[in-house]
Amino acid sequence: MEEQTSVAVSAASHWRRRIGWGLFVIVVALEALSLGEAGLSKFQSREGWEHWFGVFGYPPQMALLVGAVELVGAGLLFLPRLASYASIVVAMVMVGALHAVLTHETDLGWFDPILHMFFLTIIGAVQWKRRWRRA
Repeated sequence: MEEQTSVAVSAASHWRRRIGWGLFVIVVALEALSLGEAGLSKFQSREGWEHWFGVFGYPPQMALLVGAVELVGAGLLFLPRLASYASIVVAMVMVGALHAVLTHETDLGWFDPILHMFFLTIIGAVQWKRRWRRA
């Protein structure tokens, strides 16, 4: 009887882990899509973003650099070995974005950078243990 109970507990634990990883994959995918869209918008609406970067006191061409970092970071979130590093770099970009929108009058809003930092922190923390394992 005790053996059946341990098998049932093991199966339940297995399914909880699978559901947890499934939800984590969804979070990573949604964050990568959102970051990719934000990065792509820096190239598609280049003049508008160059204006805002100028208002924030940055060189206007920095919009393209930030867009490239967001695009590359979004792609690297899918690679377990690099996801923690990518999340750190993109979260630092979001800290800069939050600083810019809080210190200047703008209609860009502060919620998006905070939301990105929240999810990037979760992704980075979960993937940190999976960085460089021996094969």
